[in-house]
Amino acid sequence: MNIEKIKYFIDLVECKSFTETAKKNFVSQTTISQQMVSLENEFNIQLIDRKTTPIGPTEAGYLFYEEAKIIWKQYQTMLMKMSNFSKNHEKTLRIEYSAITDIKSLIDIIPLYKRKFTNIEVILDKVPLKNVADFLIRGVYDVAIAFDSEFYQNEKITTIPVYQGKYCAAVGKDHPLYDACEVSVKTLYHYPLVMLSPEAIGKSYELMIQNAWKDGYQPNIERTVTDIETELLMIRLENLIGFFPDNYSTSDLTEDIRLIPLQETHHHFKIVIAFLKENKDETVSSFVKTVKEKFHSIR
Repeated sequence: MNIEKIKYFIDLVECKSFTETAKKNFVSQTTISQQMVSLENEFNIQLIDRKTTPIGPTEAGYLFYEEAKIIWKQYQTMLMKMSNFSKNHEKTLRIEYSAITDIKSLIDIIPLYKRKFTNIEVILDKVPLKNVADFLIRGVYDVAIAFDSEFYQNEKITTIPVYQGKYCAAVGKDHPLYDACEVSVKTLYHYPLVMLSPEAIGKSYELMIQNAWKDGYQPNIERTVTDIETELLMIRLENLIGFFPDNYSTSDLTEDIRLIPLQETHHHFKIVIAFLKENKDETVSSFVKTVKEKFHSIR
């Protein structure tokens, strides 16, 4: 299989347009169309639903898309490793993260690490939360930083906590709870909620529901969305309540949305540095040592 077909397919799913995909890759629309037909013939299955507007993947196409993203990232990693090898064996530490709340914990670590190890290039890449553990296991990245829920009970992965906190209720200015100083779980679960979908946040979705059950309530999830921007829009326009970590920057919110602490809740979280137990690479071990020195007091 030509690796470019993989790239074209990923872009087509994300652009939802043959024309935009062609522009992005500086080829003709006919080229994209021909490559997609070739891909479907190769697997003897329809991957793109051309009857919808905008176009999108079929059920088989969604499965192919998830695998294609991993293959493409692994290919990019291979290119980088070979390039580094040809440049006098330069070393690279590849770190994946899923949200701005993750990356804040690295602001002090990375400069400290780079001062100690000047021969190691640090590369940061944002990925969907649901993929962080899988990408780590497949060797696409050396280190991950994300919510601990994504590595829950994974025996292949070791984690180091770098931040721990609680979730808050995010409410819009027209919501009855907007002026509250804090909210009880009894009051919280009286109102409809909006959450990021399992497709966006993976295991974290189920663990949020389990924490609600531990609080003694069945959450009324009225909407699920795939990104933070849409969640904020639903909070503001439809008066739904969202869950946000307490370290989420209020500057990233509009002045019409507030984060309100929850009383006596099981909605706790940790942000952790994660790496494979079997990974003995010195770039990883040196980074882990730096992290432990910085965050030795967090449990």
